[in-house]
Amino acid sequence: MIKDVFASIGAAARKLFTNFGAVLIALLLYAALWLTGWLFLNTDLASQWKVALNLAVLPLIALIFFFLMQALGLSYVRIGVGAGYLLKRALKDFWKLLVISLPLILLVWASWKLFGYLDKKFVTSVEHPRRGVEMSLMIARWIWLYGLLPLWAIHLWMMAIREGLAAAFKGLGRCIAAALSPRSVLIYVIVLAVFGALAYFTAFTETHIQSEWGELWLVGIRFAIAVLLPFIGWMLTLGAIAEMTTRRALGELEV
Repeated sequence: MIKDVFASIGAAARKLFTNFGAVLIALLLYAALWLTGWLFLNTDLASQWKVALNLAVLPLIALIFFFLMQALGLSYVRIGVGAGYLLKRALKDFWKLLVISLPLILLVWASWKLFGYLDKKFVTSVEHPRRGVEMSLMIARWIWLYGLLPLWAIHLWMMAIREGLAAAFKGLGRCIAAALSPRSVLIYVIVLAVFGALAYFTAFTETHIQSEWGELWLVGIRFAIAVLLPFIGWMLTLGAIAEMTTRRALGELEV
């Protein structure tokens, strides 16, 4: 099993770093997503109509960029296809990913509210909250919101692309089982843990040089790398899980 996991990660890494066109398109989508978020947070409050327009349009644009990037991330492991084909495929498939994600978006919203209520009831409103309860809620939140739900979404997206929306909605339960498979969980944990740790240490490790301009440049470079690493990690996660799923369908995985 471990051999299969690292083989899938390695194959996805080779395809990611050799398909420069696909990486460039995905990187532009990632940059556009950041720009859209920045524009949303810096809305001109002096113009009410502009505020209303931005609040209505910018989230939709962000969703389009986000799901285009996911569709591209799940397709670049295909053999013998170029960046043009991948972009056309992403433009054709992204709306399926958006539609199949709507139940999960509602589930995330409900889960966020639930955890907020539990925190208020057992932690923030209690004079001496129990450390065990606080830790349990934090661990449950991380496992559910940042572990299972993203993995579930990835497998739903793959099914929506390969088999269509109807099959994806019918296969909601089957995708949970696939998301919880040991190989899927290991790929997710290994890749995101490695790139998350690299991004954290890049952003928060202090280095000092005597030149003020040099210090400014160093901070800018470190910030850019810290932003880029999660992008690479996520694209590699999508590609590795897609690679593993393909190998399973072809019967190439070890029992």
